[in-house]
Amino acid sequence: MKKLTFISSTQIKNKIIMKKFILSLALIFIVAVPVFSQSQSEIKLEDLENNRVIKTGEIVIGDRFILLEKTDDKTNVSITRKDSYRNRASRFRGHLSGIGIGYNGFLTDFWSTSLNPDEEYFSINLAKSIAWNFTFPSVSAGITRHFGFVSAIGLTLNDYRFDNNNSIIKGEQGVISPLYPAEGIVYKKSKLHTAYANIPFVLELQIPANGNHYKTLNISGGVIGAVKLWSRTKTVWHDGSKHKQKKNDSFNLNMLRWGATARAGYGSFQVYGTTYFTPLFEKGKGPELYPFEIGVMLNF
Repeated sequence: MKKLTFISSTQIKNKIIMKKFILSLALIFIVAVPVFSQSQSEIKLEDLENNRVIKTGEIVIGDRFILLEKTDDKTNVSITRKDSYRNRASRFRGHLSGIGIGYNGFLTDFWSTSLNPDEEYFSINLAKSIAWNFTFPSVSAGITRHFGFVSAIGLTLNDYRFDNNNSIIKGEQGVISPLYPAEGIVYKKSKLHTAYANIPFVLELQIPANGNHYKTLNISGGVIGAVKLWSRTKTVWHDGSKHKQKKNDSFNLNMLRWGATARAGYGSFQVYGTTYFTPLFEKGKGPELYPFEIGVMLNF
């Protein structure tokens, strides 16, 4: 009958440590030997001291890049891994993150902004209806050096400035209807403000300009999804003194929305356009309006 041999946890731990130590020595040996042998054959110490092989540029030793920059009185030397150097120089980096400003409005049909007569209270002043976009650092997945997917998380603030002397309110049966001021009062400012967190997902193509891989013409397009964070109305009027009123409410706005977005630009400057296929309001709870935005972006 065979005896069972029990190994303590301490013995097991010691064996694991020993194996890791031996493996580490083997890896160091594998990496160090070719680097050392190649450095001995390609660059000699006296050559470095006498500046005979030093020039502004690169020297490859094994899997290392030696970057050299010679001045009148000294030579600067920096060493980096070949893979990391190449990855920095050739990786795909999309143009999505940044700050943008533009105009926003509504479509009532395909490329139409005409409102029905009973919806004229939702006529807006496009020149004063401003959209702010803040897109946080993006994630890029390159297919090639200048072609790949880009995504990020962003925040969009929309102001819809009413053109007529009204605001909006939930009327009978919770349906959105116009809210007019008391007789003799004219609103100096009346707007609907919304805030959405969004996630764009685009495919981007970059075209190097004048052979410069860091200054490119970039074109991108894709989809965008968003979730509502808050919404409110704001009115300002004067009747001998200034009055300001804000009202926070859901206003029957759709909590989720999705659409299409496109961008085009050069370097860090872009123009963009976004249109949503989800109506602004829940079905049957307000006018059938589809938000859109056009503007400019400054990438970082």
